[in-house]
Formats: sequence, C-alpha cells, structure tokens
Amino acid sequence: MSAVMPAAATSAAIRQDFDLLQGAWATIAGPKEARLLIAGHRYAFEFVGGEVYIGTFDLAPGGEMDMCIQEGPEEHRGQVAPCLYHVEGNGLKWCPGRIGSGRRLSAFPSVDDHKYLCLMFRRVPRR
Repeated sequence: MSAVMPAAATSAAIRQDFDLLQGAWATIAGPKEARLLIAGHRYAFEFVGGEVYIGTFDLAPGGEMDMCIQEGPEEHRGQVAPCLYHVEGNGLKWCPGRIGSGRRLSAFPSVDDHKYLCLMFRRVPRR
C-alpha cells in the first residue's frame, strides 16, 4: 500500500470534507464558546459575546485549513490563520495556529489546554 495518496483521491477527500463543513456549527467543548458558519468558501466565526471574524478559507490534504481574515479585529485583518480541522458526521474539531505566523500545529492539542484554541463543534440542526 502506498504511503502517498494519489492526487485524485486527495482531491476527492478534500471535496468530501468541503461538503461536510457547509452549514452552522456551535461549540460543545473548548476554552471559549463560539459559533462558525460556513457557506461555500466563506466563513463567519464568532466568539459568543466577543469578536467576529469573516473571510474565506481553503482546504489542503491532511486536515489543513487556511482561513484568510477579511473582517475582524484590525490587527488580524488581511492575515491568515493556519488551522487544523477534522470533520466527521455532525462533529468538527478545529484548532488555529497563531494568526499571521505561517505555522500550523502538527497535531491537535487537548481541548482543555488553554494555551491553544482547540474547539469541538456540533452541527446546528436546520430549522
């Protein structure tokens, strides 16, 4: 078995994740309460009672996501948050690296580790 996934399989896996990510999400675990809305390649991320981030995102193999911040706190506008994600069914695990650092974490930290913003989301049912 090859250790490298063929491009077609990688593309199919990314497309499947892209489709699964669409919709509204709310945190169920992590250091902060947040909401995430994904529509196409656009997102809106809100810390409940706090900042709102709006922008676009791209997915890459291996559960990597780059979130380009177009709206939000001034010091973050125009920067990229290199994130890890894992989506499965109605669950999403998501963790950004330091905004603008260009460095992504190599693995998910615990949602209880307050040095990182590792969040667990559950899909919000449509009404």
